[in-house]
Amino acid sequence: MPGKTLKVLVVDDTEANLGLFSKFIGRQGHRCLCARDGAEAVALFQSERPDLVLMDVMMPGMDGYEATRRIRALCDERWVPIIFMSAKVEVDDQVLGLEAGGDDYLTKPVNLKILAAKITAMQRIAEMQQALEETAAVLQRYRDEAEDEMRLATRLMARITRSSSLADPLLNVWTLPAVHLSGDLVAAARPCDQRLYVLLADATGHGLSAALMQMPVSQTFYAMAEAGHTVASMACAINRQLRALMPRDRFVAATLVSLDLHNRLFEVWNGGNPEAQLRGEGGELLHAFAPHAAPLGILPEEDFEAATEVFIAPPGSELLIHSDGVPDADDAGGRLFGEEGVEQALAAAHAASPSEALVDALSRHLDGRRGQDDISVVGVHCP
Repeated sequence: MPGKTLKVLVVDDTEANLGLFSKFIGRQGHRCLCARDGAEAVALFQSERPDLVLMDVMMPGMDGYEATRRIRALCDERWVPIIFMSAKVEVDDQVLGLEAGGDDYLTKPVNLKILAAKITAMQRIAEMQQALEETAAVLQRYRDEAEDEMRLATRLMARITRSSSLADPLLNVWTLPAVHLSGDLVAAARPCDQRLYVLLADATGHGLSAALMQMPVSQTFYAMAEAGHTVASMACAINRQLRALMPRDRFVAATLVSLDLHNRLFEVWNGGNPEAQLRGEGGELLHAFAPHAAPLGILPEEDFEAATEVFIAPPGSELLIHSDGVPDADDAGGRLFGEEGVEQALAAAHAASPSEALVDALSRHLDGRRGQDDISVVGVHCP
């Protein structure tokens, strides 16, 4: 018979029945295993792992119902069909068999044509199950490989973006990627004691493709910060690089910040990010750095707007920057955090810094979920 050869376990305490079923199953092209009571059936099932079980009900010692319950406990995630064959014809008896874990019920004397049809149906199911198991194994290999690649990519991105630089005592940084890799980049550099550079860049999309866009942004930012370049020249250089490397439908919204610690002077360039807010020690809004320029990678150099805003900050103030993943964060009911959520969180900030208050409110809103977009919150403290 074409198709998968089944290993069939027949359980019956009558030798004549075992002989009949054994010959019949052999003629169908399958292999027969014989058990004479429930305990022997459970032991054979455990050692031989058959594809199909034909189970008698009334047997000495362990009956068919109990044997079926124990066999079901041994199946794990693998499904093995169990067909009861019994002289008990009452509906209640059939219900007991199905409740014990049986899949079908045939009354004795068994019609061999019907049994053959049942075995053929189970054969088709076994073939589908085998195909599914093989597909699942292939998918598991792909998943394992993808997870290995993701771990490597995450480690490389952490090194390329120098995430350890975010440990600066003047920074408060909180990030939550929508998937494993974030399309948001937070970078910081302090080339000398009196100047701190900070970047929050938000690439289109999220995941690996968005994270890859941040590699030239990160490298250019760190190289120019170490050399002490101005914020405007950084913005121009990163824009020029992205224009040369990326498709036109890919761009990076960014906020570039330079803090002159000696003069308490913030210089900010905002291209496409939500407004950056400088707030006083009591939480009051001192100045908003609105997005006056296009995101990086869109405009050619001659049209690019690199002008910055400058503001002298009082001691104890904090510059709050966040990506657009903050207002777009949705809770379990689909309700967005919104600009209203940002304003309410900042209005309620008393003892906490603005960035801490925003992170706390956002965490309660998400309640352990990820947002639909990458989320970044950065606080830059003015000592």
